[in-house]
Amino acid sequence: MPHRSVTIDESLLRRMARDAAIYSLTRPVAIVMWLALAAAFVLGVLNLNARTAAGDQVSVIVSLTPVVVLGLALYAIVLSTSSARRAVRAAMPVESVVWVSLEEDRLQLGSDRRRSEIPYRTFQHVRVGRDAVLLKIRDASVATAIPRMLLSDEDIAILRARVA
Repeated sequence: MPHRSVTIDESLLRRMARDAAIYSLTRPVAIVMWLALAAAFVLGVLNLNARTAAGDQVSVIVSLTPVVVLGLALYAIVLSTSSARRAVRAAMPVESVVWVSLEEDRLQLGSDRRRSEIPYRTFQHVRVGRDAVLLKIRDASVATAIPRMLLSDEDIAILRARVA
C-alpha cells in the first residue's frame, strides 16, 4: 500500500484523543473499575436511605460516600481524557504531517521527520474508533493511534488479519 498522509489539526487531535480515551475507559480493567464504582455508589445510596428511613443519625462519611464515588468516576474520565490528549499530541503535534503504510510484515508510521517501522506481532489487537485506529501494544497498557482517515475499510481488514 502506498502511504497516505494527513496534516493534524486541533480538531482531529481532539477527536482522536476522544477515541483513545473511550478505548482506555472501556478496557476490561476499566470495566471492572466502573462496576466497582457503580456497586459502591449503589451501596452508599442504599446505606444512606436505610439509615435515614430508620431515623438513625447519619455520619458525614456515610452521607458523602455517593458523592465521593461520583467524584472518583468523574476524575477517572478527566484523567483518561487528558492523558489521551497528551499522548496523541506528543506523537502527532498540531500541523505535523502524519502518514501510514501497511507493509507485508510491518506497519510504517511517520510524523514529520520521525519514522517507525513496527512489526505486526508487536500489536495485540486493533480497535477502530470514529477518528482513530488504535493498536494495542502487546504486554503493555498503551496503544498506538493512527488517524482513521488514513486507512480504508480494506486496509483495516488487512491490518486486523495481520495483527491477529
